[in-house]
Amino acid sequence: MFVRLFDIRNIVGALLGIFGVLLTIAGLAPAVLGPHEPSTAHNTVDLYVGTSANWWVGLVLIAVSATFIGWALLRPVRVEDIPTETPTDTPDSP
Repeated sequence: MFVRLFDIRNIVGALLGIFGVLLTIAGLAPAVLGPHEPSTAHNTVDLYVGTSANWWVGLVLIAVSATFIGWALLRPVRVEDIPTETPTDTPDSP
């Protein structure tokens, strides 16, 4: 019953989707994150200034998330039923 709910592909897809949406929002609205100082533009380590890396990575994460969830929907986990009856012709052990 809960096999499809707790499939690892659904969990990973949901987490990647959440992170992707957050990064996409951060990439589309960088002013929400706070003002950037102009002195950081000369710093080669600060890759955020002048790029849209958050936006692109967010879109890629959303695409990977959709792939994981689609994979889980198209190929669900098949679980065989376990018989609940015990055989009656087994000898009792002393």
